[in-house]
Amino acid sequence: MNDIIEHSGEIYEIDGSRVRVRIVQVAACAGCKAKSLCSQSETKEKFVDVYDDNSERWKVGEAVNVCGTLSMGRRAVWQAFGVPTVLIVIALLVSKLALGCSDGVSVLAAFAVAGCYFAAMYMVRDKIERKFVMWIERPKEHVAY
Repeated sequence: MNDIIEHSGEIYEIDGSRVRVRIVQVAACAGCKAKSLCSQSETKEKFVDVYDDNSERWKVGEAVNVCGTLSMGRRAVWQAFGVPTVLIVIALLVSKLALGCSDGVSVLAAFAVAGCYFAAMYMVRDKIERKFVMWIERPKEHVAY
């Protein structure tokens, strides 16, 4: 099983060891000939900063693949969605069942807990950023057999 996630992109900017890559996310129907008539087609531009000590080997406009590990993706989803959801449910249960608070107070407690979690994540963002290491590679040539 391949543990690597790749997204195609283009180098947008190089600043020292920071290489900014533009990734264009295209909806599945974006290649359709009728997309101008359809409101469902969409494309989004996203920028990813990758740090490379050998950034001089890259050129602005060069096609690259931004790579990361599948486990890193799972960890990101867990930290962004899983942990806050669990904390919200626990806050609701504790405030409602254990403390006997009203529904409104329980919801406010859940929002407060979620807010504290995201504030803490923001304060340690530099530490978290070091755990999510991405790299760039030149696209591999596909050989037909």
